[in-house]
Amino acid sequence: MTTVGIGLSSGVSAAEVLAAVDAVLPPVAGPVRLATLDTRSTEPGLVAAAARRGWPVTGHPAADLAAVLVPTPSPAVAARVGTPSVAEAAALLGGGELVVGKTVHGRVTVAVARLPDAAGTAVDAEDRGGPVTPDPAGELLHPVGLRLAGRPVVVVGGGATAHRGVAGLRAAGAVVTVVGPEVTPALESLATTGGIAWERRPYGAGDLAGAWFALAASGDPAVDAAVAAEAEQARIFCTRADDPALSSAALPVAGRAGDLVVAVHRAADPRRAAGVRNAVLAGLGDGTLALRSPDAGAAPGRVVLVGGGPGDPGLITVRGRQALAEADVVLVDHLAPRSLLTCLAPGAEVIDAAKLPRGRFMAQERINDLLVGHARAGRRVVRLKGGDPFVFGRGMEELAACTAAGVPVEVVPGVTSAVAVPALGGIPVTHRGLTHEFVVVSGHLPPGHPQSLVDWAALGRLRGTLVVLMGVETAPAIAAALVEHGRAPDTPVAVVADGSTATQRSVRTTLAGLPQVLADGGIRPPAVWVVGEVVSLATVSEGAPAVRRDRA
Repeated sequence: MTTVGIGLSSGVSAAEVLAAVDAVLPPVAGPVRLATLDTRSTEPGLVAAAARRGWPVTGHPAADLAAVLVPTPSPAVAARVGTPSVAEAAALLGGGELVVGKTVHGRVTVAVARLPDAAGTAVDAEDRGGPVTPDPAGELLHPVGLRLAGRPVVVVGGGATAHRGVAGLRAAGAVVTVVGPEVTPALESLATTGGIAWERRPYGAGDLAGAWFALAASGDPAVDAAVAAEAEQARIFCTRADDPALSSAALPVAGRAGDLVVAVHRAADPRRAAGVRNAVLAGLGDGTLALRSPDAGAAPGRVVLVGGGPGDPGLITVRGRQALAEADVVLVDHLAPRSLLTCLAPGAEVIDAAKLPRGRFMAQERINDLLVGHARAGRRVVRLKGGDPFVFGRGMEELAACTAAGVPVEVVPGVTSAVAVPALGGIPVTHRGLTHEFVVVSGHLPPGHPQSLVDWAALGRLRGTLVVLMGVETAPAIAAALVEHGRAPDTPVAVVADGSTATQRSVRTTLAGLPQVLADGGIRPPAVWVVGEVVSLATVSEGAPAVRRDRA
């Protein structure tokens, strides 16, 4: 009997489970069973994977798994689920010998154990399937991170491949010289503005003199071979884009997550390497891979003001997801994408700082005090808002409060609903030949209110697009003021309610008809309404979002 112990995240697919098992499962002659924590044994992906292979699934209580002595315990796992290793403990609980230790494959962790055979002899080493990963690595590359900031680098070639290489080199701070008779428009622009130097001619011997690194990307194998030969002679590391195997250096597929650089080498299968990189970056972004450093608790407290976008959790920025994964405390608004709170680290404190329209709210002064107080206590604090924190989000007030208190603060911009929600309703706020301007205005206070700072007379004379936020209840007064000051009563208007969410709906009308349409449609906040000829570009029927997004 072979037992495969499995630890997995919620929502993992059957394909992910089977890929992880197949990567480590040695050749087997007898039955196979899957084992995991009892609370995970009914995960649809795990159940489906077992059904495809005809394997039974056993779920064990955390207390039973905690009693098993495992080779590679994890304090973090123990704190989260009550056992130091779900995979190894589940594999060993039925007895036998561990033949494949705990290995992590994306969101699935696996370990393999076998019972002794009928004669009482444990599985011999030759039956263990070789290395943990059955496909041999072939040539092993020594990964090195080059510090190229301020150091000269030469790129030979000016096409798309060279363009990509230049982008990475400039991100590392290298002083880049491109050699080639022609370059892409983007590289030409960089050369014009001094971002790179461009030698507008074919490559010639001696062009690598003084370089620390070279990239041969001319598209001509003979030229690239000559570049690599010169680099070899001068002991300059070089990458050949046309044939990395003939290079002294192989570039990994790489990506950034905050201050981390994720690089994966897989010369024989670059697409697999890209997939691994993307999986790691996605895990760092959504919090399924912990981003915290071991000494994070000793770091000084800080505040991150995060714009969460218009509501769909997929529209938050990567940096915003990273900040949430690191957070000890999160102060969240009611319009922020609250489903992201499920990705927080265990023990993270969530504080409801909602401000309901004409209803309950947490005073801004109290929010400021909480941000400063928790940061001074050494915690990492995230202020999670809807939209962008600096677009009617009081982000500057919170930034000022933290700065005055000497608390480090970072601003993570968000996708503002002023642009995103109309776009999801099929309405561009600008369009060539139709409008050269758009204005975003708060409708929180109606025209004529003594505290209003809006020049409604000027907006009435505006020919471009007007986007109104927080203006559902004040819409009749605003529409009347716009007409009074010059806008035609039949000016097209679109209202998009619950933008980017599963309940999004759109209605179209005119300035004259807006009050009645809002009343008849029962439109409630949050809603964005747009005034201008761009509304006529929307081709969808009323009540349906123009752009449908897969929210599964």
